[in-house]
Amino acid sequence: MTHRPITKKVKRLRQRQRAGGSWSIWWEPEAAVAKLGFSRLDLDPARPTWSVRQADQMNKQVALARAGGKSDARRGNTIDDLINNYRHKELPKKSAKTQTGYNGLLNLISRKWGHALITEFDKPTMRVWYETLCDTSGHRQAVALIRMMSGLFSRAELIGWRAENTNPCFRLKMDTPKQRSRCASWDEIDALCTAAGMIGATSMQVAIKLAVFQGQRPSDIRTALLGEFKQTTVLTDKGGQETVWVWSLIRTKRGTKGMMRLHPEVVPLVETIKNNPADHHQHLLIDEATGTPYTEDRFSKRFARIREIAAQKTPSVSTLKFRDFRRTFAMFARAAGIDKDDTADVLGNSAATNWQLGETYMPPQFETASRAVMAIKRPEQTRRIRS
Repeated sequence: MTHRPITKKVKRLRQRQRAGGSWSIWWEPEAAVAKLGFSRLDLDPARPTWSVRQADQMNKQVALARAGGKSDARRGNTIDDLINNYRHKELPKKSAKTQTGYNGLLNLISRKWGHALITEFDKPTMRVWYETLCDTSGHRQAVALIRMMSGLFSRAELIGWRAENTNPCFRLKMDTPKQRSRCASWDEIDALCTAAGMIGATSMQVAIKLAVFQGQRPSDIRTALLGEFKQTTVLTDKGGQETVWVWSLIRTKRGTKGMMRLHPEVVPLVETIKNNPADHHQHLLIDEATGTPYTEDRFSKRFARIREIAAQKTPSVSTLKFRDFRRTFAMFARAAGIDKDDTADVLGNSAATNWQLGETYMPPQFETASRAVMAIKRPEQTRRIRS
């Protein structure tokens, strides 16, 4: 082939004949466009029509990227309009912590695309932005922003600002971030509790054991109220009755209700606090250093300090995060032979149903969740046989 595969003039489309006679075709951004996150895209000389279409599409994406701060909002609804609608109608339905995270993502989206028109977005634009984010901000941030953007476009469809089934973020073939699998060992748990005792942070000992033995999220443990813990009477397998400690809560993330027995290692810790509550406080956990309930930031810093001390004798704890204790609970429960559905009742991952707390009556979730909690036991120490 001696003539050019593409005779039409297309902006940024380049063609060059190789020494052997074949042709190379590509789309190449100039320096100013490259700064927006675009890079060279190789095209196919055997498919000139397709190559022209791809080059035109890339040029449209460049125009949209440049319009991120310049588009005329009078031609239609913008991303900022959609963000404002989402914040008023959808965001209040989320938990306080989720709202904080979402607001951060929405601010980033607004800075990038705020003045761009909703109708101008398509899948190639979102794919290029995703790839650019992966290179500049990391994979997890890229996935988080695209998912937030997808939520916005779903909202746009619901209120008629985009045609139905036109969400440009669907099926982008994003790489799934590798799931964290870190769990704590018994030695690591004990090392952390010991370190907490060394600095007088008894409340953090309680927090760690609540996470390990009760499987709840850090936010639900940090904000737990004294009134959520109480004694009640339940029926035994043999037809009798016994008085046990239970924890009943409404989970902050999903708003699901949970109720379970307290593990024997947790009971004395809760009893001590209930018998000697901090003055004028309704929270279970009070930061000893300030005499006030934990904020999220102070809770994280206190745990980081405890982990730092524990790592001096048990170096492996340096890789633990507090949220790993929830996964640790699931691992211990499964190792004890507990069914996944029973474990899910503790974690709050199963579908919530109506329930009420009575003196002698407990709902099915209480039985299954309590079974998972009570199954967790420390491994027995093996005795050495003297010869």
